[in-house]
Amino acid sequence: MRSDRVLGTVDFHTAGIGMRLLTSGLGRLPGTTIGEKRRWFQEHLDHLRTGLCLEPRGHRALLIAVMTEPLTPGAQFGLFFIYPGGYYVSCGEGTIGAATVAIETGMVARQGAETPILIDTEAGAVETIVRLDGDRVRQVTLKWTPSFVALPGQVVEVEGAGEVPVDIAVGVGNVFAVVEARHLGLSVRRELAKRIAQRGTAVREAVNAQLQVVVPGLGKTTVDNVLVHELPDAAGVSPNALVWGPGQVDAAPCGSGTCARMALFHHRGLMGVGSTFISRGLLGLDFTGRIAGETTVEAHRAILPEITGTAYLTGFSQFLFDPEDPVRTGYLLEA
Repeated sequence: MRSDRVLGTVDFHTAGIGMRLLTSGLGRLPGTTIGEKRRWFQEHLDHLRTGLCLEPRGHRALLIAVMTEPLTPGAQFGLFFIYPGGYYVSCGEGTIGAATVAIETGMVARQGAETPILIDTEAGAVETIVRLDGDRVRQVTLKWTPSFVALPGQVVEVEGAGEVPVDIAVGVGNVFAVVEARHLGLSVRRELAKRIAQRGTAVREAVNAQLQVVVPGLGKTTVDNVLVHELPDAAGVSPNALVWGPGQVDAAPCGSGTCARMALFHHRGLMGVGSTFISRGLLGLDFTGRIAGETTVEAHRAILPEITGTAYLTGFSQFLFDPEDPVRTGYLLEA
């Protein structure tokens, strides 16, 4: 066996989306914030992102949470997030999964039926509450950072769909175009995943070609993520599908996207402080979203969101990097 680097991961899924938590093999990353650590990784170790996320070790839809040492007093660890196309500021599925892994593997000591874990992320420190039933983590609640609507009530010309209303919202640092499925001639159903991906990609292209999106902290930015959703029904259930990356669809309800949608519902007067709704993914698995409070982000009214979901451990892996491997840094075939 020849390898100049061995990386250890714990695999899990959160509401259906398969992910990995990178737990060992990087060493201590330089930086006094998670953003600085992520940027150092991006500048010096981006070949590990592609090597882990792409074939032959990964796939086009793989998200990985990278564990770092904590920075905030009282925090247990830090996280940043990588995927085949780059980096995410935050990830609900990844954070819920990391908290679950930390408790179920003993990285963090459990404290009875509810264990708080403070996690440093690029979007800020995230307070999590891990709820246990015996040895099993049943739920994790994230008390997250502000989310808001950046550009409401826009209309773009979408190929194959005509004029489509769209809102640009920020969910805990990630930027989303949010569009109702009916405006694309769709409903949010598993068997329509391919059409959702096609129409969502067309919306993304239209938004980036026709709108100028400026977000506090980011400045002028592109929009990489499109949420195709249906408004909550009488029972408060709202199906949604995230189109992201090279053009795939997230099977899970999308944690930061759930926060962005709550900010939109709050903007429209559909939700207030204390309100909850069910964000449902294509597999019929749910996150519960709750508006815990109100705040502002520069000139934008914002909410303080919470989401609750469940993750399941699926395996442990060690990944090797042979110096002579011709596809050491990974590859992606565009089909």
